[in-house]
Amino acid sequence: MMFTDVPRNAIVAGVDGSPESWHALRWAADRADATAQPLHILHAKGIAPIGWGRTVQDASIDNVCEQALGVVAHHASLRVSWSQPRQPAVSALLEASTRAAQLVIGTRGAGAVRGAVLGSVTTELAATADCPVTVVRAALTDRQRVGPVVVGVDDRPDGAAALQFAFAEAERRHVTLRATLCWRPDKWRFTQGVPMTVMNTLAARRHQLDVLRRALAAPAAQHPHVYVETVLATAPATAALTESSADASLLVVGTRGRHGMGGLLLGSVSQGVMRRAHCPVAIVRPLPAEALPAGRNRQMTV
Repeated sequence: MMFTDVPRNAIVAGVDGSPESWHALRWAADRADATAQPLHILHAKGIAPIGWGRTVQDASIDNVCEQALGVVAHHASLRVSWSQPRQPAVSALLEASTRAAQLVIGTRGAGAVRGAVLGSVTTELAATADCPVTVVRAALTDRQRVGPVVVGVDDRPDGAAALQFAFAEAERRHVTLRATLCWRPDKWRFTQGVPMTVMNTLAARRHQLDVLRRALAAPAAQHPHVYVETVLATAPATAALTESSADASLLVVGTRGRHGMGGLLLGSVSQGVMRRAHCPVAIVRPLPAEALPAGRNRQMTV
């Protein structure tokens, strides 16, 4: 265990001494141990004094990192490093994301009323990090540890990265992948505000099933050993995915990240499940080559 910069392809756990950050650290350590990746513990210590570089570090370990090393000490074969950059948490973790395979952070979450605004660190990281961000609210139950990986599916091409991530996680864990597409019959593009007949409802359902099958075809071919359970939910995406997360080991959703003017764009579904899901939530931004054609139909904004 040593003080160092973030190793390449590391699982980076952001810690601050809170109970939620210890849950996130334990999850990150289990993930790194299972995949033989290095674990890096990062405790950002705030704004550096004027005139200091943005990557200034404290090389003498502080109480938070010392406690963190104790939390993961039982992982005997795990490669662990730590750093204490004198930067705000967001900038330190965003910088780490350029080298990391995944960022893992804790959050208290909240209900539908009190959780109207998620923590700024969590929201900005999920929208702008260069690697997937996993948000951990609490420890998994025994049931959840062997539960499925749930992934939200839509027909956007920029959702491919989230699907690939979800398939890889399900294959690694040897669990079912529960692919869920959420749609609202009264908002289907062919109705134009007119109540749907039974025949139109059936046609709409067949269309959405085709969307789901097309989205899953490529990653399923690359991961033939993953059993896929498909779910077509006629409910709001946040509610359906939150319900599905009750027995899940992980919930995966995509996000578009920054919009063209450089501002944050983290969709309502991503924010909703980060606040309310019963299991860790992985937010996966599009791969650089993925693009969203103008006017593309969307079933779920994440």
